[in-house]
Amino acid sequence: MISMISSSACITVVIFATVSCLALASSDIKVIVYDGPTKCSNKRGKGGGGDDNPTKVEPNMIVGLHFTVTVDESSAGPRDVVGRKIESSRDVGVAPSFAVGQGKVVAGLDRGLIGLCKGSSAYIVVPPHMAYGRAGKPEQGVGADTVLRYDVEIVDIRPAVPNDFLKIDTNKDWEISADEAREYFERMGQEVNLDKLWEDEDKDADGYISWDEFKGPKGSEGPPPKMPKKHAKGQQHKQPQQENIETLVRQIDTDEDGKISKAELSNIFKEMGGELTESFWEESDPDGDGFITYEEFLGTTKGPERGEEL
Repeated sequence: MISMISSSACITVVIFATVSCLALASSDIKVIVYDGPTKCSNKRGKGGGGDDNPTKVEPNMIVGLHFTVTVDESSAGPRDVVGRKIESSRDVGVAPSFAVGQGKVVAGLDRGLIGLCKGSSAYIVVPPHMAYGRAGKPEQGVGADTVLRYDVEIVDIRPAVPNDFLKIDTNKDWEISADEAREYFERMGQEVNLDKLWEDEDKDADGYISWDEFKGPKGSEGPPPKMPKKHAKGQQHKQPQQENIETLVRQIDTDEDGKISKAELSNIFKEMGGELTESFWEESDPDGDGFITYEEFLGTTKGPERGEEL
């Protein structure tokens, strides 16, 4: 168990460093407003729409936009693909909408939209590591070195959907305890029958109201996929560092299956100009099943390690 925890710590440190380096590279995003307003505010008064009628894109707000994605001229590779259209909302005549800053789209577009004004049109140039990475998206003609250019028109901005769940869940473990609910309603000056609330919403009777069980407004941000149950019998409450580990898993787990494959981890190393060695992978995947699970990140795996007898 000692060696497993040590291995887990090593994995976490290395991947933390890698992801941090990738985050620093986000400055490569270029945003060029070529039409419409360039200055806007969500404050009430002159030039501002206020909270109920936002005119500036901020994190978690719902943005409706038209977009056309093409291969940018700064892309490496054959020049005959420069300007090639990858995808466009105008082809289907519908302006999609989504919550900004919550990973609903590629990271470069997600970040590039923040600060744009309603009614503006802009080019957002997104480098490979902020788009589809080394894996690319071959079925759409996006290679490992393809730089994307998003031509966007901001047609609508709506306030973020309230997320009462996160307001109540103060320790951010994606489950509401009775103490958290009591403290929240006391702050709000509301008298609530917690016994009746738990009877209505705690469907599995484990003493906690989960994200799925919660009936109030939850906004757009939900828990990471396949999060393990925090309060199953015999488990301890989540340690503070687990929040950072969960974020790492979400960033590296590109297919969102709740675990990290060898290919996904290898892609991270390649994006940093390195290479995932076989020895490092074997230490990272102690049970040899071909994936790094959430539990292996935490060093809490109960099953046999590679080479142990059952």
